[in-house]
Amino acid sequence: MQENTSSSGLTFHHVSKVYGTNQVVRDLDFSIQPGERLILLGPSGCGKTTTLRMIAGLESITSGDLYMGGTRVNDLAPGERNIAMVFQSYALYPHMTVWDNITFGLQIQKLDPKEIAQRTNQAVEILQLDGLTQRYPKELSGGQKQRVALARAIVKKAPYFLLDDVTPKS
Repeated sequence: MQENTSSSGLTFHHVSKVYGTNQVVRDLDFSIQPGERLILLGPSGCGKTTTLRMIAGLESITSGDLYMGGTRVNDLAPGERNIAMVFQSYALYPHMTVWDNITFGLQIQKLDPKEIAQRTNQAVEILQLDGLTQRYPKELSGGQKQRVALARAIVKKAPYFLLDDVTPKS
């Protein structure tokens, strides 16, 4: 992997994304330093979600380079990027309880069960999900589902936290 020592945050170096003849993201060239926040605003179809998906590794980069922590990550698998992402559609597992949805990623990482419980209980308290942990997604309101998705991202404690259109839906 190439190193870019000019940034320890996230750097887009002339990043573009093209689908066929449709250029969705054009020549992104900027850096986000640790502790900074970036909000992407624009009309539907302008490339906001595509940009987040490129950061997460869920979309390939057509041209340019993306650096995270000074390391070029264009070809790094999503699971190797240490990113927490909340999707617009929540992406909750319908067959799992709220508790299981929140803890699933931590269990896959084989964290200590006490650490999993501590992180999850803290997120449940912060996001006011007390009393909902044994419910299934179909039993939740849109706002509750959104908070479960946020909790799942929070417990990961990732250095990069991506939120895709997280407007509560009641």
